[in-house]
Amino acid sequence: MPHRNRWRPSRITAAAGVLLAIALLCGTFYSLWHERNDLVTETAEQQALLARVLEDHASRSLDAAQFALAGLADMAERGAPPEVLQALLAQTQASLGFLRGVALVDERGQVLATANDADRDARIRPAALGPWPDAGRAVVNSFVPARSLAGLSTAVDATPAVPPGVGFFPLLRGLKLPGQGGAAVMVALMNPDALANFQQLTLNDDRAAAALVDLDGRLLAVTASAEHAPGGQLTRLLKADAPLGRVRAGAEHGSWTGAGLRTVEQLGSYRALRGRPLVVVVELPMAELRRRWMTTVIDQGLPAVGVAAALLALSAVGAAALRGRERSLAQLDDAQRQVLERERELSAIFGSVQDLLFRTDATGRVTFINESYARISGEPVNAVIGRPLQDLFGGSPDVAALFNPTEGHAPSRGQARAEWTGADRSARSFEIHVVPLQRPQGELVWVGSAADVSGLMHAQAELRAQLGLARSLLASSPLPMSVLDTHNRYLDVNRAWEQFTGRKRDDVLGTKAASYLSADEAALHDARDARLLAQGGEMTYETVWHGRDGRQRDLLVSKSTFPNAEGRPMGIVVCFMDISDFREAERATRAARDAALEASRAKSEFIANVSHELRTPLQSILGFSELGAMRAREQPRVAEFFNDVHRAGQRMLSLVNDLLDLSKIERGVEPIQPTRLDLRPLALEVVRELVPQLTARQLQLDAQLGDDDLMLMADPLRLQQLLRNLLANAIRFSPEGGRIELTARLDGHHSIRVEVADRGPGIPPDELEGIFEAFVQSSATKSAAGGTGLGLAICRRIAKAHGGRIWAANRDGGGAVLTLVLPAA
Repeated sequence: MPHRNRWRPSRITAAAGVLLAIALLCGTFYSLWHERNDLVTETAEQQALLARVLEDHASRSLDAAQFALAGLADMAERGAPPEVLQALLAQTQASLGFLRGVALVDERGQVLATANDADRDARIRPAALGPWPDAGRAVVNSFVPARSLAGLSTAVDATPAVPPGVGFFPLLRGLKLPGQGGAAVMVALMNPDALANFQQLTLNDDRAAAALVDLDGRLLAVTASAEHAPGGQLTRLLKADAPLGRVRAGAEHGSWTGAGLRTVEQLGSYRALRGRPLVVVVELPMAELRRRWMTTVIDQGLPAVGVAAALLALSAVGAAALRGRERSLAQLDDAQRQVLERERELSAIFGSVQDLLFRTDATGRVTFINESYARISGEPVNAVIGRPLQDLFGGSPDVAALFNPTEGHAPSRGQARAEWTGADRSARSFEIHVVPLQRPQGELVWVGSAADVSGLMHAQAELRAQLGLARSLLASSPLPMSVLDTHNRYLDVNRAWEQFTGRKRDDVLGTKAASYLSADEAALHDARDARLLAQGGEMTYETVWHGRDGRQRDLLVSKSTFPNAEGRPMGIVVCFMDISDFREAERATRAARDAALEASRAKSEFIANVSHELRTPLQSILGFSELGAMRAREQPRVAEFFNDVHRAGQRMLSLVNDLLDLSKIERGVEPIQPTRLDLRPLALEVVRELVPQLTARQLQLDAQLGDDDLMLMADPLRLQQLLRNLLANAIRFSPEGGRIELTARLDGHHSIRVEVADRGPGIPPDELEGIFEAFVQSSATKSAAGGTGLGLAICRRIAKAHGGRIWAANRDGGGAVLTLVLPAA
């Protein structure tokens, strides 16, 4: 308050008047200087109070968003259905008005669930939201210039342009999706405009400015008077004497003068948020303080000069005194108006707080309560003034006991929990805290707050339900399961574990795991458990378990860790399955396979030996039959007998040769020797060899080999044998006078396709694959065309040895087509 100097009019001498005028002017100058210091101090205190209010609002907003994300993340990790998660996201955004949106995003940037329809199924760059926290942790990242997550979608060529200052700053909470879903984040899009509007309403001064900044000087929310938009960076705030420089040095709050949000000199206050790398900055230009002080100088200095002049002139002393009195009254009125204005500011601040803030008399009757009561109860604040506080909470005796201190003890702070049914008929739980306040007149009053903890109570109830469900699942599982703590001691086992091991649950709880095993087995399990606890995650391995009856059992053991509140492993869930029968069957199958392979090898060797033994007498038969036919030219009947013997020997020799080829291919006696060659010359050479057979049956062969090189890596002799067998097969089954088609072409860039088609009787559909087996012929041709049933079997083995494949199909209109595909070089 300014000093008021009262002067009594009197007739004094000129010298006395001069002395009094000088004294008056000196006192006035001292008063004005003191007034300036008081104005700066008072403004700094007001700035500090505003910074504390804005910090409290920002902290509560972030706490509310973080608490909501924790609940949503927990639902997502438990595998909540998409429709339930979508409804929870929409409800969270509707209940928290300072959010632009809420969404679940996986590690690839896919938006799995969102409260905004525009963001649904969007795919964003994960790095666009800033660094991601670990599972179970939350982090506030820098400003993102986009209206929603859809603005960060990777489906567009470039990020859509948005006006300066339009965007959000993300609050992320990490989580692990159930199953093999991997890492994800639950993201809340904090609305900077909502925080800026509250800041502007709290300041209630267009010349003042406020902002929420991070420790790197980036603006997250800022009032319009600061002349900056959210997302900008002010490096001058990082100087050692600037707000962020002081916070980095360890100061949580304080005041400063100098450049701040604006380049001109400011008087401001700053306050760091609780537990977050964010700072609230409030400032007012020093020019405004000087203007206010100059107003005071004019209001007080001019009257002092006037009084001094009046004293010097020894005139109008009474009028000057009257004017001084009127000015004093005006200043008093102005002071009272300022007090009323500050009370309105504090009322607005209290009204914006979400919790109930109240004041009572010594008996607990309400004398003040903020506007949150009207929002919760639906009745005006004035209706509760004068009523006992416990009436607001259904007459709770615990609340009434807060205002009745124990006899012989002074009143002290206390807390209680009470229920309240709101205007929407919903039951809520409140945590009430009261503190006694002794006024200077000796009067006792109580001040306190009531925080809504309904969400916390509901979360605790859900947690208890989930724990009960987990115990039921453990008990009902048909597989033996156990739970171990970090010291490898049993916390719980199910009935299946008791039945398998033959040990009782009460006997093993608290004991060391695997203590009933041998020392070597126990050491093996303990080492794996220690590694799993250090790394987290899951582990699966097989082991052998020796039962009490001495029988060995093959077990498949699965172990996984479960985290504590900080996300670190706090124990292991162990489940094992008896796979002894499966392993026994596997060993029996392996033995049968080895026996079959040995039998096949023996069969191939037998066939090869028999074929070699048959070739020598067959050569003699063929030679003597040719000699007999030559000598019996004059006896046609005898010559025909020799010719029949020769033909039978040729068929027998062909069968022996096929058996030898098949045996060599199966045993690998003559390995494939591939060279780089063109398929077309080999195919034309095979066609020329078969011209006599084509002519004998009056068949026409149409070879379409194209003009392009058909280069491949192949053994030329084996490749010719393969083509010869395919064409010979078509010649054998084609009707006389028919047409055979041979085509070869590039099939894409990596293979060559060869097709041999005829118009014979075709192949029954159920025999298309069987004809490539040894000694198997189609039922439609084996009675008429002859053959050994080895040609196509040899073809398939040669194709497979070259990395190719061969198959058969029927043609439209009758006939069959054999297709060969080989890798191109």
